[in-house]
Amino acid sequence: MTTVDPARSWRERWFAGLTWKGFALVAVMCMLNTLYRIHARPFDLEWLLNFATINIFSAIALLPPTLAVVATYNRAPPAPKLRYPAIALAALVASAMGFALMTIVEWKGISETLQTDHLTLFGWISRVWPRYLVMSLVIAVVFAFFRARQESETVRQRAELDRELFAQQMDEARLQVLQAQIEPHFLFNTLANVRRLYQSDQAAGETMLDNLMRYLAVALPEMRSADTTIGREAALIESFLNIQRIRMGSRLTFEIDVPEALRDTRIPPLMLLTLVENAIKHGLNPLPEGGSVRVRARAEDGRLRLQVVDTGQGFTKSSGGGTGLANTRARLHALYGPEAELALTLNQPRGVTATIALPWSAATTPAIA
Repeated sequence: MTTVDPARSWRERWFAGLTWKGFALVAVMCMLNTLYRIHARPFDLEWLLNFATINIFSAIALLPPTLAVVATYNRAPPAPKLRYPAIALAALVASAMGFALMTIVEWKGISETLQTDHLTLFGWISRVWPRYLVMSLVIAVVFAFFRARQESETVRQRAELDRELFAQQMDEARLQVLQAQIEPHFLFNTLANVRRLYQSDQAAGETMLDNLMRYLAVALPEMRSADTTIGREAALIESFLNIQRIRMGSRLTFEIDVPEALRDTRIPPLMLLTLVENAIKHGLNPLPEGGSVRVRARAEDGRLRLQVVDTGQGFTKSSGGGTGLANTRARLHALYGPEAELALTLNQPRGVTATIALPWSAATTPAIA
């Protein structure tokens, strides 16, 4: 549980925005006022003493309006038609209070000035106080301007962060939808194969059902994962192809070629499996003699290349536009942008090679979901 510092919370409510730069502005105003008031010859001891004394008295007069302006800006209603008149009124009242405090502290010197210049107290106040009021209003205007600009920049940065967060959430939602479309695509096809085989050959159906259970034990944890490894994906593909080989018999042969050094490399889940299923469904199934499927992974030229090579019938109208391939392309674009691609090329004498190319730096870190 986070502990809130009461003193810090109180300061932030009343005096947020009061910085050393603000005190520096007050110091500059005090020095300008001192240079206006001082009469002794510059740079001698008397001048330095007068300079320091009048600076202190000016600070006493300007500190109350400074604090009042800051507190009023923070606590007044944010509507400009309410906030800015309140700040002006606070500067007026607090400058009078600060001037009165300075008069009390400096009364001895003021009395001498009244006698020397033959002034009444009211005459002296009417001549000197407007100067402090103007300085208080200058402080108020400068502070309000910089606070308004700071708040505008804060709002802009918050809007930018919200926009980036919204874009990220949209990407994540889109990927979840795409993943949800892929999962039934291969699960339902596999279950249909089990049902057909069970009706024609009960012993083979039981064997296939056992393999399906082992397949699901591997597949189900992967379906909602943000990422997987090439090794886990290879195990999933092997289970899937074992099931298909029971159905297709000698019409299907396969090979999985994944170097040991790449087995822990992280990739998005189920993409390779989708390519394998596509090769079986659109490449090998239509041929009476079937064919072979080879799955391989290589790291080349700073990119990770994942390939599914089949000896099926080659390109058909649905080869590049099916749900599985379309979703795979969309997922790659959402995850990696233009740095990743899915390419389909013809083999000789027949068949298709489906290649997923990922940037190596992205492949060695967890994929986002």
